[in-house]
Amino acid sequence: MFLFSIKERRINTSNVLSELVYSLSNLLVLFNDRIIHSSRRLGVVGSGDKLKTWLTVLDYSEVFIEVSARRLWGEKGKWFIVVILQIFKCAGRLLLLFHHKENIIQNPPMPPLQRKKVGEDTQTEEAHFRLNSASFTLKRSGRVIRSVSAAPPANCRTWKPLQPPNNNAEDDVPDHVLTEKLLLAEVLYVIKPVVHLCSMMFFGQKNWKPWLLALSVDLTSLQLYKNRQSGQALSRRQRLELSRRSVGLLLYLLRSPFYEHHTCDRLQNLLHSLSNNLPLARVVCNPIAQYIPQWQDTYFYMWST
Repeated sequence: MFLFSIKERRINTSNVLSELVYSLSNLLVLFNDRIIHSSRRLGVVGSGDKLKTWLTVLDYSEVFIEVSARRLWGEKGKWFIVVILQIFKCAGRLLLLFHHKENIIQNPPMPPLQRKKVGEDTQTEEAHFRLNSASFTLKRSGRVIRSVSAAPPANCRTWKPLQPPNNNAEDDVPDHVLTEKLLLAEVLYVIKPVVHLCSMMFFGQKNWKPWLLALSVDLTSLQLYKNRQSGQALSRRQRLELSRRSVGLLLYLLRSPFYEHHTCDRLQNLLHSLSNNLPLARVVCNPIAQYIPQWQDTYFYMWST
């Protein structure tokens, strides 16, 4: 019993520290991205960017806040913090939808900056600048002609005509403005965590009704997007977010009460079988088997994705 208590305390402590490291690393990347975005003036700053930044900060740190509240104030304190966080997130996302006219909200709302793409865009702008300063374009034919002042020495000339820099940016439709039907689908997805929490207050955490209700809301939202009219084309960003939500349905296999009734025993048997039959698998599978209950209790809530 004493050894079990020590092991449980070690798992809980490592869980808090790992969440702290995860939150700080993501927040550092976020603030670095904001500095790059401001210094290079990438794109147009939207009216809801400040709100999206705060929601992203909350997304990165909410698990650390929850496990810290649980460690300090117990289960009641944790659930109080969970309710406050989810109400704030739901209100912020609804504000983005209706006031700032945001389309499909990404998770996190402020995604990491694609540094490789930013570097390619910068090189393209520099190439355009060099081309414009060293040449001019004929009005009728559109042919690019090198100016005399920028011509290289005769022994360095290739005699090939100048070519404008090739822009490999993917042609994509702009973000589709949500119609009333698609707006309903997005609202359902946004309010799902609060709906699930309210149902848990009435029916209990291990009851099937909150699980089925949250799954039904997710499926209804995705089905409304799927049944959109053929002329309502979505951008690549919107399609990727809907694909992420579809894949996220697999997490319902790891959420209570489905996990306790079906997934837990099968997953533990699989890990024990691998550790007994594969060489060196015990080193990996046994720690995973010990940490799975803690991970399931920490991460696989309805509001964590």
